[in-house]
Amino acid sequence: MAEIKQLVVGITREGDIIVKSGRGKMYSVKKIPGLKFTCEDLFQDVEKELYATIDTDVQPWECLSIE
Repeated sequence: MAEIKQLVVGITREGDIIVKSGRGKMYSVKKIPGLKFTCEDLFQDVEKELYATIDTDVQPWECLSIE
């Protein structure tokens, strides 16, 4: 399984995770079923950067975890 980590910058109304690549491009990634992450989680500690682990072997890419 190929995985990458991207900076989490937001969440869509549909619950997708918005990430920013190292090159500055922003895009949304679907969460795997069972992954709990809400707007409240995003703003729990605004000083802390969150990173999404993304599975790049599937199409479309899926967010596996956020830490």
